[in-house]
Amino acid sequence: MAALMKISFLWVTMKKILLTTTLALAGLIACQNSTKSTATEKETAEEKLPAKLVDRIELVDLAGNVISLADFKGKTVFLNYWATWCRPCLAEMPDIDKAAKILSEEGFVFLAASDEDIEKIKKFVAKVDYSFKFVHSKTSVFDLDIAALPTTFVINKQGEIVYNEVGARDWASATELENLRKLAGQ
Repeated sequence: MAALMKISFLWVTMKKILLTTTLALAGLIACQNSTKSTATEKETAEEKLPAKLVDRIELVDLAGNVISLADFKGKTVFLNYWATWCRPCLAEMPDIDKAAKILSEEGFVFLAASDEDIEKIKKFVAKVDYSFKFVHSKTSVFDLDIAALPTTFVINKQGEIVYNEVGARDWASATELENLRKLAGQ
């Protein structure tokens, strides 16, 4: 019995040492990777700045007509990427609708873009009553470096992405409305 207890104690001790060593090494590697900065990495990061995404966004309305973001110069565009299967996306839509109604008189355009099939989007739209415009993104969310849905871009009056938000928000809250108004001034 004593021998079994010693083996068990040694096994637990070895596991703790192994875990501690693994965590320490992972921390060292993460620290080294975060301090590395080569010209190539900087150039790659600069190429992926959100403002560059504007050129890659291709939208069509639900009838298949091309929508050019250039057509909205002089207005602030709230572009929300969502999906029919995304619960947080659907949960924030009533707040987006409220914000759209409040800010539409202030030069804002609200678009909800999905890269899902147009027919799927149309079926969803037929079940809801929102004031903002639903569009189809011909550009995949993956090609836009969107890692999670919902993701929202705010495009200023000059056609540049000035804000990129991942996750659902209460877009109709006083704080978010004020943030959007500030972004419109950029």
